[in-house]
Amino acid sequence: MEFDTRVGCYAWIERDGHVLVAHWSGYTRQRDARHIRPCWTLPGGGLEPHESCEQAAVREVAEESGYAVRLTGLLGTGTSVVPTADRANESERPMLLVQLVYTAEITSGQLMVEQDGSTDDIRWVPLEELAGLPCAGVIDLALELQQRDRRDGPVVDDAPVDEDAVDRIVAAARAAHATAQDSHATAQESHATAQDLHATRGSAGHGLTAHGAQTGPTIIAIDGPSGSGKTTLAEAVATDLACPLLHMDDFYPGWDGLAAAVDLVTDQVLEPLARGERATYRVWDWIQGDWGRTAVVPATDLLVIEGCGSSVGRAGEYAAVRVWVDADEHVRHQRGIERDGDTFAPHWDRWAAQECALFGPDRTAERADLTVRT
Repeated sequence: MEFDTRVGCYAWIERDGHVLVAHWSGYTRQRDARHIRPCWTLPGGGLEPHESCEQAAVREVAEESGYAVRLTGLLGTGTSVVPTADRANESERPMLLVQLVYTAEITSGQLMVEQDGSTDDIRWVPLEELAGLPCAGVIDLALELQQRDRRDGPVVDDAPVDEDAVDRIVAAARAAHATAQDSHATAQESHATAQDLHATRGSAGHGLTAHGAQTGPTIIAIDGPSGSGKTTLAEAVATDLACPLLHMDDFYPGWDGLAAAVDLVTDQVLEPLARGERATYRVWDWIQGDWGRTAVVPATDLLVIEGCGSSVGRAGEYAAVRVWVDADEHVRHQRGIERDGDTFAPHWDRWAAQECALFGPDRTAERADLTVRT
C-alpha cells in the first residue's frame, strides 16, 4: 500500500499534578464542509526538513507555549492511519501518522498562547480533569505509554465530521431523553397514587402500581456496516451530549463474533442498566485473542453505543434512538483496509457475510430512526 507519512513530535510536561496541553483550533474541509473538530492535545507538531525529532519537539513546545524545555526521555511511539476518503486535503492515498512522545521539563520562559498558528489556547490541566475534555489520541497514547489509568473521556480523531448529522442525532437523543423522563415521572406518580390507594383501601388498590418503568439511561445506538464512519460520528455525538461512549469492538469475541456480541452487550450492559443496576463487561483483547480487562459503565443519563450490531435484535429494543450509518461499498472497503491494513484484509469478506446475515433479517437499516451517509 502506498501512503504519505507525517511524523509528529510531542512533549509530556507535568508538574504538581498538572499536565500542559494545547488547544488545536480545528479544520474545515473545503470540498465537503465536513469539519475536523478542535480538541486538546499535547504541545507538539510535525517534523520539518533538516531537523531531528528532538529539535522538532523543543521547537513546537516553544511556539505553542512560550516555554523553553529540556527533553528528559522518550516515552515511546504510536502510529495511526487517516484513510484516503477522510484526509483533510485531496489525495489518492492514505496518511500514516507517526507520533513520538517525549517527557520534558521547563527551563525558562512564560506561558503564552500561540499567535497565528494551529493552536489557540495553552494551559495547565489537572490530570484528573483530562477525562472530561475532548482530547486528541496522542494524549491517550502518552497515558498508555506511562501505564497510567485509561482516560474514558471523548476522543477527537483525525477524520472529518458531518456536523449537520451530529446535530440531528443530538437533537433526537435529547428529545427521547426528555420523553423518557416525563414517562418515568408519570409512572412514579401513578405508583405513588396506587400506594396511597392501597394504604386506604387495603389490597384493593394493589393492581394500580406501575409496572415496567425503565430506570436506566437513554440509549443512542449508532450502527452500520464496517468502514461507514460510525466511530467518528459517535465520538462527536458523545462529546456534544457529554456522555460515555461504548464500542461494540470490545464485545466481539473474535472475527466470527458479530452475532454473539449482540447478546453480550444486552446481557452485560443494557439489561442491568434498564433495571437501574451497575453494569460491567469483559473487554475482548484482540491481540491476545481472549477476554481481557473488566470495564465499568459510568453512571449516566445518556449512553452512546457504536458499532456493528448495536441496534440489532435484543440490543435494539433498548435503544431510544437508532442511527444507521452507511457509505458506498468501495469507500467502506477502502477505509477498512487502509485503517486496519493486513490485520483486517483477510477478514473483510468474512465479516461482511456476517453483517449481511445479521442486518438483513433484522431489517436494521429500515428500522433506524435516522440515516447518515458518509
